[in-house]
Amino acid sequence: MKIFNHKLGKKDAFLRFYLHADLSRIGYSGMSFPGKRRAVLIIPGGGYNHISEREAEPVAISFFEKGYECAVLYYSVGEDMAHSNPIEEAAEAVSVLRRLESVDEKKITAIGFSAGGHLAAMLAEHGCEFSNDAELNALILAYPVITMGKYTHRGSHDLIVSVLSNEVYLSAEMNVSSSFPPTYIWATRTDETVDVRNSLMMYEAVIEKGIYSELHIYPEGSHGLSLATVETGRCLPYVTSWLDDASRFLDSVF
Repeated sequence: MKIFNHKLGKKDAFLRFYLHADLSRIGYSGMSFPGKRRAVLIIPGGGYNHISEREAEPVAISFFEKGYECAVLYYSVGEDMAHSNPIEEAAEAVSVLRRLESVDEKKITAIGFSAGGHLAAMLAEHGCEFSNDAELNALILAYPVITMGKYTHRGSHDLIVSVLSNEVYLSAEMNVSSSFPPTYIWATRTDETVDVRNSLMMYEAVIEKGIYSELHIYPEGSHGLSLATVETGRCLPYVTSWLDDASRFLDSVF
C-alpha cells in the first residue's frame, strides 16, 4: 500500500491516498494484475466543524481491501470555509483522482458520511461548475445531511449557509438532475442527530429523475455508525452489512 498526501484548495485541505502497488512492474512475471482500478473518494462527516477520523481511514482500508484505489478528502471546515470552498475542493479532489494512472476514469465513486454526505451530494450536483473533470460515476450517501429546510441538521446548516448563503443551492433534494450519478443511500430510522427524512427526501428526488438507486433504512442505530464495528467505536453487527451491500450496488453499476 502506498499512502501519501496531496494538497488542495487555498487553505489546509488535502487528499490522503491509499493506493495499490503496481506489482505487474516489479518482477511478478506470468501473473495477472489489474491495469486500472475503480476508485473511491471518501468524504467524512463532522458537521462542517471538524473531520471525523472514524469515517476516514477505516473506510478507506475497507474499500482498499475490496480492490479500490482510495482517497480521503480532508476538506475545509469551520472558519477555513471563509477562505476555501469545500465544494470546489471536492471537485479538485475528483480531478486529481481521475488523473492517476492506476484509476479507471469512468469508475469513480464518492462516499459521504453525515455532513460529508451533504458535501458528496453537492459535489455530484455542482462539482462541474468548478472542474470539467469532477463528474462522478456513482455516489454512496451514509446517514447524510441533505436538506437546508425542514429536517435539516442545524449545526451543519448554520456553518455552510453562513459561508455559501443560498439555501436552495445547498438543499441537495432540490437540485437533482437527470445526469445525477447512480446513488446508494443508507441511514437508520432512530438517528437522533440527522433526521432519517433527509435520506427519504433524497431518495424521492433521485427516483423522480429516474436515477438508478437503492435505499436501505435500518430499523435501529445511532448517528455516526461509520462501519458499525468495534474498530470504529460503535458496534452494531446488523448494520455492518451496508458495506457489502454498497459494494454489490457498485458492482451492478460498473
